[in-house]
Amino acid sequence: MTDFNYNDLKAELKAELKAELKAELDAEQDVEVEEEEYNDQKQYNKQINYNVLTQSQYQGQKAENDADTDADAEAEAETENKAEAKSKAKSENENENEAKAKAKAEVETEKKGKYF
Repeated sequence: MTDFNYNDLKAELKAELKAELKAELDAEQDVEVEEEEYNDQKQYNKQINYNVLTQSQYQGQKAENDADTDADAEAEAETENKAEAKSKAKSENENENEAKAKAKAEVETEKKGKYF
């Protein structure tokens, strides 16, 4: 029969088990750290996507507001131009009517003068 030193065998098995358990624990911790890093990166990506979306919406709204403002300004300018054109036409019409009235009055004055 073989002679065994149980204390040495026990110490050897204990050391092997500790090494194996430590290796498994390190492997699990690495996986957890990688998962945490992945989750952190995923969260950063969500935040970045949110920021980009918010910024693009703001820029879109700003562009839309600028376009609306430009359109309003153009419409207002067009309305003012039409009003000025109407006013100018009315003034010219009035001046023309006054000139016609003066000419008519002069013609009538001349006609009256001839009858005397």
